[in-house]
Amino acid sequence: MRIQPLALAIAAALVAAVPVAAQEAIVRGTVVDERTGQPVSNAAVYVDNDRTVSIADAQGRFQVRHVRPGTRAIWAEAPGYTMDLSMVEAASGVAEVTLAMRSDPVQLATLQVSTSRLDRRSRAYAGTARVFRQADLAGMWYSNLLEMVQFRAGVRPSSCSTGYGGLGYSYARSALERFDGASLGEMSDACVYSRGTAQSASVFVDETKWIGGLSTLADFQLPDIARVEVFDHGREVRVYTRQFMDWASKRAYIPAPVGLGF
Repeated sequence: MRIQPLALAIAAALVAAVPVAAQEAIVRGTVVDERTGQPVSNAAVYVDNDRTVSIADAQGRFQVRHVRPGTRAIWAEAPGYTMDLSMVEAASGVAEVTLAMRSDPVQLATLQVSTSRLDRRSRAYAGTARVFRQADLAGMWYSNLLEMVQFRAGVRPSSCSTGYGGLGYSYARSALERFDGASLGEMSDACVYSRGTAQSASVFVDETKWIGGLSTLADFQLPDIARVEVFDHGREVRVYTRQFMDWASKRAYIPAPVGLGF
């Protein structure tokens, strides 16, 4: 019986792939408070410079898959906490590690103040408001933030030039006048479809308005985000990164009013 060349190539590829998969390690463990020993929930755990991270659950447990064998740097990030790099020996199989983070009670209290101010702002908003906190995001597996707001918050990106008309088109036209060299095509994702019309949309990341529109949310991964606020079905989306909330934990800042982008 004569074996076809294609079948030989497929078989060779499968054989070659087995050792690589077998060599991958899993790093798992627990993130705890160094002083109290209590678990640190929702901490983001990083191994080397890999983009793949794990989010600790309510018991501080995490698991990172597909780690290259060898001595690897590992660390965790959580607002109000600091941590030095640790090293873990990742061999083929499972490596266990406990990550101890140093808390700053003053920073944690200040972070709570900042978060409470954000919550009060969203509750006081006269329109519709959807808030996704860090604990909510930790349990989601969307590939990026744009997918999340579309499927969980009902945001429907729309072209401002689709001919729906209405106030959204007027807002978009006014927005174009504020950006030199911009064209309607370049702002095609600057609207959301709401109540039968294309309404202008504004995106704020860490209190800074982003010109790129809703499509820029595709550049953000959920493990990097601490909080998302969606107002009026996407007419205003406010995103807060973990780094920003860590900064806020040192200052107790006052959040900007909603509606500046309309």
